Amino acid sequence: MRLLARPARTAGWLVVGASGWTLAAALLGVLGTETVVPVWSLWPCTVLAVLCGAAACAVASATSGGAGSVFWRQFGYAVTLIAAGTVSQAVDTQRSLGDVMAFTPITGLLFLASVAVGVHALVRVPGARRTWQGTVALFLDIAIVAVAAGLVLARVLTVMPVPLPTGALATAVQVIVLGGAGAAVVAVVKVGMSGTGAVHGPALWILSPVGTLGPISLVVAPALQQWPHLSATVVVLPLFAVLLTVSAFSQVRANVAGSSAVRAVAGERRRGISAIPLVSVLATSVMLIVAIMDLRYLPAGYAAGAIMLILLVVVRQHVALSDNVLLLDRLADQARHDDLTGLPNRRFFTDLLNSGRNAAGGTVAVCDLDNFAALNDRLGDASGDAVLRQAGERIVRTAGEGALVARLTGDEFGILLPAGHPLAAGDLLAEALLRAFQEPLPADGHDLLVTVTVGLASGSGDTVADLLRRAELALQAAQRVGADRYQRHTDALDTSARNSAQMAAALRRGFDAGEFRLVYQPIVELPHGIIRGVEALVRWHPDGGSPVSPAEFIPVAEQTGLIIDLGAWILDTACADAAAWQARWGADAPRVSINVSARQLLDPDLPGLVAAALSRHGLEPRGITCEITETAVFAGGPALDTVRALREIGVGIALDDFGTGHSSLTLLRTCPVTTLKVDKSFIDELNGSPQQEAIAASLRGIADTLGLRAVAEGVETQDQADRLHALGYRYAQGFYFARPTPAAEIDLALALAA
Repeated sequence: MRLLARPARTAGWLVVGASGWTLAAALLGVLGTETVVPVWSLWPCTVLAVLCGAAACAVASATSGGAGSVFWRQFGYAVTLIAAGTVSQAVDTQRSLGDVMAFTPITGLLFLASVAVGVHALVRVPGARRTWQGTVALFLDIAIVAVAAGLVLARVLTVMPVPLPTGALATAVQVIVLGGAGAAVVAVVKVGMSGTGAVHGPALWILSPVGTLGPISLVVAPALQQWPHLSATVVVLPLFAVLLTVSAFSQVRANVAGSSAVRAVAGERRRGISAIPLVSVLATSVMLIVAIMDLRYLPAGYAAGAIMLILLVVVRQHVALSDNVLLLDRLADQARHDDLTGLPNRRFFTDLLNSGRNAAGGTVAVCDLDNFAALNDRLGDASGDAVLRQAGERIVRTAGEGALVARLTGDEFGILLPAGHPLAAGDLLAEALLRAFQEPLPADGHDLLVTVTVGLASGSGDTVADLLRRAELALQAAQRVGADRYQRHTDALDTSARNSAQMAAALRRGFDAGEFRLVYQPIVELPHGIIRGVEALVRWHPDGGSPVSPAEFIPVAEQTGLIIDLGAWILDTACADAAAWQARWGADAPRVSINVSARQLLDPDLPGLVAAALSRHGLEPRGITCEITETAVFAGGPALDTVRALREIGVGIALDDFGTGHSSLTLLRTCPVTTLKVDKSFIDELNGSPQQEAIAASLRGIADTLGLRAVAEGVETQDQADRLHALGYRYAQGFYFARPTPAAEIDLALALAA
């Protein structure tokens, strides 16, 4: 058992042992041709070399599992029988000196039994699982190899007669030679064609030359008769022992490294391309050429075998070509379908639109699952995949017969309706999709309410190929408004898209040229209007052009991602101005509010960017407030994580336009808010009926209860300011107090107030 504690080393020593005994036999054999050596001197070396092989099989069996262990154990039995047969033949040789091959019935039975057990072990090795087409190809390969091997062996046995008198023993020798060759064929078939995971593939390849040792022994036997100490058995069996120990060593190393399964998979992948049938044909062709040159004609049996071999190869190549065609079709189908849902993919969808088959007209809808990314983050990828599968099935049922449904991107589906489809008229398809997703989706043990937003486009003739782009443009327009809605494509959307593209280019040029400026709108304390804070607002003044409204360029900056660079510039500039005010006015310096877009909140680097700006300008975190919208953080996920990280730095968090988004009280509990900015729409209703003022009053009460600061936005009159103060508001912002102004004007206002 101590030897098996380090099996690879043990197997390696057995290789050394078999090689050593083989070398000793070779040296004694050569020495015996020059001087006299005992007749029996090579037989112990041969027996010990074979026993090393049997021991190596035992080690391989002990380190293998399942069918592999059984194979090596049974093959070890066969090798043990060979060792016994060798001992028996050694005795026979001492009794019958001068015979070309001393062989008694007992020796023949032992060798026959070893061949039977070895072939049985090889046949029992399980092959890889195959389709019925693969099974047919495998049997054709086996038939090709069998016919080729049969032809070659028939020729070998014809030109190399058995060195024994005709009878049972001569027949036994022929069976042993054929059995050994058959075992080699089985090994080749197992590894080269069928593949096997139970036994290490290279180990069987190393064993395959064993089949040639039998014919070799018939060739060398007559030539060795002049030296009494030499025999065909002592020449070939040591070589067999070396091959066997090396093969077992390869198996043991694979077992210890755990790579057998990996190599089996690699072999499985390579099995489609096999050179073995071609090698079989080549070997047979060489044999036939030699036979014709020797006999001056081609015997009928050889001709029949050659014809059979050619027919088998032709059929095999036809099967291979058919398999390749099926494989290419399958790969093409996979390349045009989505693995998760089984639906056609974007390539399939666009190819169909571009094919011209829908020139008569059609309708394309692009359907996007609302807030899917946040849902996937909360529930995990498995539930997210289940949602996508269920959503795809629901869209297919909703679109009905004749519609093509495809998964275009992660959570985006495309629907193509031909002209005349019941849902192709008007906005029926979009309305049907919105209704369908009012019901919860059963997914992975959850009932989830997942709404959709839809973009719709219709056309005919040359416009059909462009319908997908138009529908996606309409979807983007719908998403800018909100979720659970649809938008039909219009020419105005194309114009807007072109303008957005042009503005995006101008934005980049303007940003690089330094055309942006910051202005600040004061946030005052009621009732006296003392400046307690300012909101930083960006303005764009293109060189040689008129100012561009933020309502025009901010959405484009968000769509193109320029908002990240622009936001970093705003942050740095605002922190620089805030630091200057803090140094100049001390405790009376205004707190600066900086707007942070939803796109910026998805940037995990934002908290680090804020911290770096504060440190760079020597500004205390309490001097900065980040203004966010309810919709940006309502779904949670990475955006809410970013807000929490910002609050941990120490900056304030303000919910801008509060009351117009989701207005969830749960959000006030989960989001670390410090300020509520009440939307202007509620301020406009002040001084009306009590019902109209109720919301503004309630929001102030909620802020007080939660310990938050409430700021009223959009104050435009003295009456609104007075009423807000009466309702308990302490902070307000609007044109009544001041319009947005440069930092220098804020400095002047602070100086006048002082």
